Amino acid sequence: MRKLITSAALLLALAFTMNSCQKGDIAQDVNSLGIGSYVKLTTAGNLNVDATNLTSKVSIEVSQYGSEQEKIIMYVTKGNTSVNRSNWKKLKEVPIASGSYKLEVSGQEIATALALTPAPGDQYTIYNQIVTKDGRTFDIANTFADFAGLPAYNMALTWKATVVCPFVPAAATGTYVITADNWDGAAGETSAVTATASSATLTYAFPYAEAPGVNPLVLTVNPATGGVTVAKQTYGSYGTGFENFTAAGSGFFFSCTGQITLSLTHVSGGGTGYGTYPLRLSKL
Repeated sequence: MRKLITSAALLLALAFTMNSCQKGDIAQDVNSLGIGSYVKLTTAGNLNVDATNLTSKVSIEVSQYGSEQEKIIMYVTKGNTSVNRSNWKKLKEVPIASGSYKLEVSGQEIATALALTPAPGDQYTIYNQIVTKDGRTFDIANTFADFAGLPAYNMALTWKATVVCPFVPAAATGTYVITADNWDGAAGETSAVTATASSATLTYAFPYAEAPGVNPLVLTVNPATGGVTVAKQTYGSYGTGFENFTAAGSGFFFSCTGQITLSLTHVSGGGTGYGTYPLRLSKL
């Protein structure tokens, strides 16, 4: 066990120190290298921001590892992870008082840092920059990407927040226009939508499908987030030899903005797969 612990500490030292080396630096004895510092994810809490209530918070629980930490400086960007610090916007500083602690960020803090209004479907990347008691900093920008991504280390140098809104059946019900349909080519056509507390029915999701097997498409909706699951179901046919196509997939139904975004995989009644295509609808 002692050997394993020593090896982990050595790898941590090498990973953080080698990444800061410049051409011409003199190689050192590994025993003289400083030990880096990071936080490990212990519990992922709520990772969804409620667009209708920006006081709602996303959170994770972490524990410190490596050199003793003084604080974490939290930053944010819209979209995917960026190792370019110039794109980061500061959220706040969190003093470290114990080995394990909770990091929280509200929707309003994200909005203020980026000077924008979070909208359903938006995703944000949060960066945890560690500042040690001896004044060094460690983050995703100065840590080997491969090292930071190793599952065994469970690093929480970055994490994601997604903006959602609760599913409200009364707001969801109505007539929708198809705005994107690379499968059926029915953009511009309309579909009636009815809803219950945890489901929605599109009549018809694919207007150009024919009998036999012409059916509405039923979505299972998470009431808290608007997340959608589409169980495999027959929706229609396209002539002889192309009967009883099924669709299955996932997506979101944001009743607060009247937007449905799905990704559906189509399979013929004979079992032939025809690929996965987006389907988007907007409430009129």
